[in-house]
Amino acid sequence: MPPISFQDLPLNIYMVIFGTGIFVFMLSLIFCCYFISKLRNQAQSERYGYKEVVLKGDAKKLQLYGQTCAVCLEDFKGKDDLGVLSCQHAFHR
Repeated sequence: MPPISFQDLPLNIYMVIFGTGIFVFMLSLIFCCYFISKLRNQAQSERYGYKEVVLKGDAKKLQLYGQTCAVCLEDFKGKDDLGVLSCQHAFHR
């Protein structure tokens, strides 16, 4: 019996190899896109260095009642765009 070369394989074997290659390629592409988006989100949060929040409701609930912004020296009010540092200090954006 003569040895079987790669050109002598049936078509269904080629399809299995090609399908497996496409599957691995698509899986790695999805993983790379997910990883890149995670890195972008991490870089965005590190760039600002604080959490952005909108003060909806009463300032008493967020323990900001009677406090003023250290940047603009105004009191905190409802629906203000605030930045909150990791030490829980808030300021107007």
